[in-house]
Amino acid sequence: MSAIDVKLVAQCLASLRDQGRVTISDLAERTGLSRPTVTAALGELMESGLAVEQEARAASGRPARTYSPVAGSPVVVGVDLTRSAVRIVVADRTGRVLGRQDAEIAPPTTAQPSLAPVRALLQQTLERAGHRPSNVAAIGVAVAGLIDEDGILVSAPQITAWNGRDVAAMFTESFGSPVVVDNDLSLAAEAESRGGALADAETGVYALTWHHVSARVTADGHVLRGRRGRAGEVGLLRAFSDVEVPPGTLLEAVPRVGAQLRRLRDDPADLSGLAALESLSAAMAPALAALLLTVDPDVIVLGGELGEFADLVAGPLADGIRTAVTGIQAGPRLIRGGELGADAAVLGALGLAFTKHSTRIYGLPDVPAPLVTIDPENEEMSTARVAETTPFRAAAIGIGARAGVALHVKEAGGSVVAAVDPDPRTHARAARLFGDVPVFASVTELVDSGIEVDGAFVTTPDFTHADVSVELLEAGIATYIEKPLAISIEDADRILEAGHRTSTKVYVGHNMRHMQVVRMLKDIVDRGEIGEVKAIWCRHFVGHGGDYYFKDWHAERDKAMSLLLQKGAHDIDVMHWIAGTSTRSVVGVGDLAVYDKVDSRRDNSDRRMGDWFSMQNWPPLAQQDLNPVIDVEDISMIMMRTDSGVLMSYQQCHFTPDYWRNYTVIGTEGRIENFDDDAGGEIRVWNARSDYLEKGHVRYPIEDGGDGGHGGADPLTVAEFVDFVRRGTPTDTSPVAARDAVAAGIGGALSIRSESTPFEIPRLPDELLDYYAAHQPVRR
Repeated sequence: MSAIDVKLVAQCLASLRDQGRVTISDLAERTGLSRPTVTAALGELMESGLAVEQEARAASGRPARTYSPVAGSPVVVGVDLTRSAVRIVVADRTGRVLGRQDAEIAPPTTAQPSLAPVRALLQQTLERAGHRPSNVAAIGVAVAGLIDEDGILVSAPQITAWNGRDVAAMFTESFGSPVVVDNDLSLAAEAESRGGALADAETGVYALTWHHVSARVTADGHVLRGRRGRAGEVGLLRAFSDVEVPPGTLLEAVPRVGAQLRRLRDDPADLSGLAALESLSAAMAPALAALLLTVDPDVIVLGGELGEFADLVAGPLADGIRTAVTGIQAGPRLIRGGELGADAAVLGALGLAFTKHSTRIYGLPDVPAPLVTIDPENEEMSTARVAETTPFRAAAIGIGARAGVALHVKEAGGSVVAAVDPDPRTHARAARLFGDVPVFASVTELVDSGIEVDGAFVTTPDFTHADVSVELLEAGIATYIEKPLAISIEDADRILEAGHRTSTKVYVGHNMRHMQVVRMLKDIVDRGEIGEVKAIWCRHFVGHGGDYYFKDWHAERDKAMSLLLQKGAHDIDVMHWIAGTSTRSVVGVGDLAVYDKVDSRRDNSDRRMGDWFSMQNWPPLAQQDLNPVIDVEDISMIMMRTDSGVLMSYQQCHFTPDYWRNYTVIGTEGRIENFDDDAGGEIRVWNARSDYLEKGHVRYPIEDGGDGGHGGADPLTVAEFVDFVRRGTPTDTSPVAARDAVAAGIGGALSIRSESTPFEIPRLPDELLDYYAAHQPVRR
């Protein structure tokens, strides 16, 4: 076809898509093209699979042939990263919305710049819409900040590390699909111009409802961007930027002001709401008055996260404008809220993806974007949040040393309503921990009791995890499994298969992913401070090993397999997470070097670790009352090769005087290393050539993670589990990663016990990998 023919075909496709089902006469009338041209264009569209011919019987006479668009498998995605929660919309190529997600996932920030949670949320949304990431033709993303003519983010208020970066290329690499990016206000203004409050305005202004006014000017349905995309950024003028704003970042302050205005709507006399309204309107008035004089718009639309309060803001704002400039009539009818509300930017992003990637979506260039609308009442396309009306009801399975982790469910809005342990001697401990709750001897008894449980915490001995967890999952009870997931690869896979088969949520308590030292290490890597990761080493000095692991069942291979699981699974998982990969082959050396030499032995099944733990138990050969059977290694060293080629090593020793772990991450542009693993320690960065440099070139103090076990990580892990069960919110932990950590530890132990023979880690079936990568979506 000639270029003109392609344009005509694109014109017919857009009209057909927007009308839905038409005759040749309908299409000719709507496009202004001749019938022969329309007929030829429809032939091209049908040959390309973009249209289908249908026959409909007329009331009399010849049947009328009609034509309909074909949605096909490609989908287009819009993502908004600028609100307090990420928004995602998925549409087919006809513009019909297939899925929408507005779960409480915070967007990336300077403190947490990782795109992994957004990527997981996108996969979940696609899965719920019946699609895979491979079906995505294009993604549009709304970001805060200014994008220059070369696509570089020149101002990134949300994430300073993104300044000066080609964010479209960065997102494309992360999401695995072509991505286009633009400023959120520009996209929102485009969307309101296409099918919202600015659709009938020859000239309009779309303004962010905030103390520092950012705005966009529209003319004849398009945003006037200016040469560098800064048109409308009046808030950058010092005359307008020197206003008092609420404290905190935008993502913190905007929801707080929104809550005050919401109270004012409910109670017009609310003093905090009145003060918030007065402060907001007074700050916005001078900048909007200047825009009125400059543009003389038909309408000012108040958008952004506080745009829903335009009905409150319009009156005081109009009064402020009249005070600022004489001769301007700025009544409430001129100032109004957007019709697209909170979806304006994400719909603008979706439209941008349609516009910029027309050829990928339709096989034709220059097909105009469809008018996409979201029906909030359509439950099939919406994955909106489910309100929690009742407390989260938890069961504690196993009343041993880690049972207390279930207590953190209180901080997540729940309580422990039942406990399970076959040993009657634990019932008194259950009462001390959880109060007057029923204690059952087995999971079967718990299930048969009829007590409603939303989730269970499995803190039983490691060798029981598989049987207990599978029984819970088959009963439809979401399950939090204390690490390690299991003590054999087969049992780990059995748990994951049961979760998939029953569509019941599996969560593994790899709480170190929530420890500050680990998160800081990962953030430094994700920011690119040391380039591409090539190697990670971990040394774990387990100074309390004699008390922790050699006086009970942990010392026995039949019950623990190896301490590369009980302790090593943590660190192997951390290394995998930091590098974004998993081990595929492992080789190791190790020995039972010390504790088998201790003659003092005792069956300690009548006691708990608190009964024998003492810092005075030193040196290791002076230990007393070790387990009768000791056949696990007390020193192990393994080396791992991963899927991505990153090399890793892990060394663990249970007879050191000190107790801490040290990670060294080496990249193509530097290395990092932690000294101590809690508040008071630091992470040091070496990023230039030097000789010995003890403190490195950059030092980051390790932040205080707050109260709770493992440096504040335990309550965060439990809260993540509860949120995952209630809302399906993607998690930082991963059952597949937990399985891979166990598999690497088992492989290392088997290699040690077979004269350092390398061990290959078997892969999970693709069906399980896809299911857990999508964060365990509901399966019908």
